[in-house]
Amino acid sequence: MSNLLEPAELEALMGEMQPSADGGSAGSQDSRDRYDFATQDYAVQRLIPALSLVQTQFAEALKLRLRQLVPGMDNVRAERVNVMKFGELQRTLLPPCDISVISAQPLAAPMYLVFEPDLVFSLVDHFFGGRGNTGGKRLQADFSPSESRFMQQLVRALLPDLGQSWHSVVDISPVLTERHGDLRFIDDLKQSDTLLATRFAVTLPGQESGVWLLVPWAAIDPVREHLGGQNRSNRQEHDALWQQRLLQGVESAALEVVARLNESRMPLSRVSRLKVGDVIPIDSPQSVTLLIENLAMMTGTFGSHDGQLAVKVQQSLDPMSHVSQRMKS
Repeated sequence: MSNLLEPAELEALMGEMQPSADGGSAGSQDSRDRYDFATQDYAVQRLIPALSLVQTQFAEALKLRLRQLVPGMDNVRAERVNVMKFGELQRTLLPPCDISVISAQPLAAPMYLVFEPDLVFSLVDHFFGGRGNTGGKRLQADFSPSESRFMQQLVRALLPDLGQSWHSVVDISPVLTERHGDLRFIDDLKQSDTLLATRFAVTLPGQESGVWLLVPWAAIDPVREHLGGQNRSNRQEHDALWQQRLLQGVESAALEVVARLNESRMPLSRVSRLKVGDVIPIDSPQSVTLLIENLAMMTGTFGSHDGQLAVKVQQSLDPMSHVSQRMKS
């Protein structure tokens, strides 16, 4: 214990655990954190599967786009979706960072695409024929005009890829609105705002850096129902050819039709004595029930037509009402 806590810290900890006059620990009730299942941090967990699919698709598009600049790039991997506060992210991503503010209707708030500084320096160096050596650029306080213009063009090229990656969930229209080099310059977010933050690990020759996609919790309110697991299919919702083939298949399906003339009830003792040649008398049916796949669908009268036994349909039945009656009985 002495290796973990200083004596003063240990005394302070023990003092907090001393019982108070009313028999409880000092401050135990007032300082205890209660977990609220209605908070954003809990509710957002239901949306992570759909967001993970979006991020995986964007990672693939980002890899193809960056390989146009760095043919030797190894891979782009989407890490898990993190739920974090904006203040926590500010301590994680230190300036300078290339930050693009992206408006994406119908999202209620902008998304943020953030490139880590090492990745910016390496991409620009590769673009101008270098080997991605960042050297002393990590100590720069800001990006050069050439680096800023390069990143602006790259982000604009990524906007259609970003929209396509969200298409499996909801159609968005990404538009680049602002650019910054420091998260502290973003006025739309507060320290306590909840973000869905995903880091994309970009593996370049000799180094690994990352890109962050930040989606504020407030942004997904209009599309939350689409993120709850009801992902849309990329197939067209109204396929006329598919509907026609389905209709043809249903109409050509073979069904078993049975005309039930009558029913007779007898005790089990008599049934057990039945033998070949015995006769079971039945009354002449006033109406006949037509069963289609064991469901009573119609009633009619029994007779003959063109020399063959036949049933003339008189009334249609609701098959579900008979099912309900069987379940009640």
